[in-house]
Order: sequence, then C-alpha cells, then structure tokens
Amino acid sequence: MSIAPPEPTLWSTAPSVLTLAVDEVHVWRVELDTPSDADLERLAGTLAPDERARAASFVFTPDRRRFTVGRAALRSVLAGYLGVAPATIGLGRTAAGRPALTGVLAGALRFSVSRSAGLALCVVARARDVGVDVERIMRGVVEDVVQARVLSPVEVAELRAMVPAERERAFFAVWTRKEAYAKARGLGLALPFEEFTVSTDPGVAVLLAANDDEPLRWTLRDLDAGPGYAAALAMDKELAGVRLWQWAPLPPEISAR
Repeated sequence: MSIAPPEPTLWSTAPSVLTLAVDEVHVWRVELDTPSDADLERLAGTLAPDERARAASFVFTPDRRRFTVGRAALRSVLAGYLGVAPATIGLGRTAAGRPALTGVLAGALRFSVSRSAGLALCVVARARDVGVDVERIMRGVVEDVVQARVLSPVEVAELRAMVPAERERAFFAVWTRKEAYAKARGLGLALPFEEFTVSTDPGVAVLLAANDDEPLRWTLRDLDAGPGYAAALAMDKELAGVRLWQWAPLPPEISAR
C-alpha cells in the first residue's frame, strides 16, 4: 500500500480544454448551493427525464436544487472529457451498482461521485477503478456509530481507546476512507464494512487489511474538501497524478455544444 503525501488545499480552476491521461486521476469539487436561479434552470435542462423526475420528488427546495446541480455537474464534467453535450450522455449502473456510462460511450471513463449537505465530489479516471467519499462532520453521532457493525474490530478498539476530541476526527477519516474504498471496489454498502480495516490515524490514509482483497493494490488519500467536511479518495494500481478542480457552470454557449 502506498501512503500518499498530503493533498494541497487549493482546488484549481479547470482549463477550457480537458485532458485526462491514463496515469492521472481528476477530482472535482462542486458547491451545490452556489449556482444562480438562471444557471439552475439551464442545468436542469441537461438532465435526463428520470433525473428531472427524481429532482421533482424532493419535498424541500434545497434538496431539489442540490440534486439538480450535482447531476448536472457530473454530466458537464464527463462531457468535458468526452467532447459531447452534457444532455447526450447516458448514465446508468453496473450489475453491482457502480455508476457507469452507457450507450456508445460505455467504458470510456470510470468515475465515482459523493454528495453530503451542500458539497459534492466527483472523481474521474480512464483505466483504473476509483472511489470518492465526502461527509459533513456531524457532532455527537460518533458513539452510536462506533457501536454499529460498520467498523472492523481493530477500528472499533482503536477508536474506543481515543479521547472524545480525537475520536470524532479519526472516525470521519476512517468512514470516508472505507466508503471510498468500497466504491472503488464497485460494491458500495454491499461490501461488509467490518471485514476490512483502514488506518484510524487521521494523518495516514492506508488500507491495512481486507478479507477478500490485496491491500497493496490500493492507494488511499485524504482530500481537503473544506471546513466541516471529511473526504477521501481510493484508486487501484500505481499512484497516479491527482489533479484537483473546482467546478463552475459553463457559459450557455459552451455547455450547449
């Protein structure tokens, strides 16, 4: 297992022309509450009918807006690499539940998405499995979760040995690493979380053991998603170059292409 150096805190403005080498992984940070009403209406127009129906099913307006922006951002990111209009992209899931491109573009890119509160992350790669997770840090929930069967016995023991102030930060580091790894495996919550172990050290992102996998295959690294959030990235094969991009809605004349 490779231990990656700390991520820089700067999320850069993406170039107008996107290129993604096979040895690179790109992570996009999306602020779900920032688009204007005019941008929101335009972004909604890029969604598929089933996505618009799902957006409409949300009772509360903030949830509806965040879902719309998150899906439209994913479409625009993928479209930027593929050179197509966002609305033309087919999105679906594999038999195991991994999000995937469908139709003529199936297999062109691999990607993973995560959303929590007003923030979303999307990771894109060409020839490697990737997973990403972001979580809003919630106060006062760690004790209950530590009791649940979502952590390995080693993780539970190490977290319980910490003082409360340390335990909260460590728990969210562990949780996002586990979620990112499970997504990279393409299994998500179908993977028994108590059967693999990550480091509980907030400064060391590493897969320590897995009952049915080889830990040395994977690289984990933490991401600085912003104040109040924890995030992690998982990717297979050798450590790739990781680029961090800040997403913003494209001008109408570009996004319509």
